[in-house]
Parts: sequence; structure tokens; C-alpha cells
Amino acid sequence: MDDSKEKEFQLIQDILDGQQDRYRILVDRYASMVFSIVGNFVNRKADREELAQQIFVKAYERLDSFKKQSKFSSWLYTLARNHCLDYAKNIRRSNKEFGEMESHELEANMKVEDLPNDDIERQEQGAILEKALSAIKPIYAEAFLMKYRDNMTYKAMAKRLDANEGALKVRVHRARKELKEYINQYN
Repeated sequence: MDDSKEKEFQLIQDILDGQQDRYRILVDRYASMVFSIVGNFVNRKADREELAQQIFVKAYERLDSFKKQSKFSSWLYTLARNHCLDYAKNIRRSNKEFGEMESHELEANMKVEDLPNDDIERQEQGAILEKALSAIKPIYAEAFLMKYRDNMTYKAMAKRLDANEGALKVRVHRARKELKEYINQYN
């Protein structure tokens, strides 16, 4: 086992032994990874921060279930992704029950005449795409965002999601198809 992995295991053991303040080191180390994962599911900064906080709390509460055989980053990635998938499912369910998502506060407070026409159009397109992404299956939206927003290759996506490239190509294809259908309905 390499030295950095051993130090990380020792850090985790210290936390489990009662040195809770050392958890901040793990949070700082993996914050960008968690925010990247969360960014595949939500766009609003406040929502990303809330989800990331929930994930780190859940990871802390479940730290004793972490097994030394795996990398902590892989364990945390899986926990974060599953938490985001559950969140997305709950959002989709509540959107179906209660109608469309509420408008974002920023959009509601913005005066249309204050924006140049290009910005208005871009904002409208972004809002439509965001609604469309929240309407499709979370695994499709995740694959679509990784491919087109994060510019990831299918190979990199497969490694990160522990899935085969063919399945990811299908997810992206289905996402594009469902997004197109949603947007055509909207227009």
C-alpha cells in the first residue's frame, strides 16, 4: 500500500477514534470532486451547496462502513452519486405531484428590460434545458451533462461511473432523444 493511501486510512481511523475535527481535511480534499458530481444533477449554487453538505454529513455518519480494500475517493464518489440520484428521483416525483418546478429567485427578480436580447434568449434556453433535464431519467441527464457540459470522453465516463462505454452511449442517445421531445413539446 502506498504512503498516501496509508496516511488517508490513518486519517479516517483518527476520525473514527474521536478526532472529528480532522474530518475537515477530507472535506477540503474531496470538495471539488463532490461539487463536480453534484453539478451533474443541479444547477443552482444554493442547491449544489446543500447537496454537497448532505453528502459530507452522510459520509461522516457512514465512515465506519468504509472498507480499507477500496479507495476512499471511490467510496465517496459512489455515495455522492447515489445520493444525487435519489435527490433527482425525489425532485421528479414531487414535480409530477405538484406541477412544474418553481422559477428561480434570480430569474423572478430580474427585470427583462435590464438584459440584452442575447442574454434573455440564453437565459430562456438555459431555463428550458434545465427543466428538460429535470424531467428525464437522472442517469440519462447525468450522462448527457458529463458528455456535453464536462466534455468527457465515453472512456472517461465509463471509468468514473463504472459502466461500459456502449451503455453510456445509449444513455446519452436516449437523453438527447428525450430532451428533444421535451423541448419540442415546450415550443
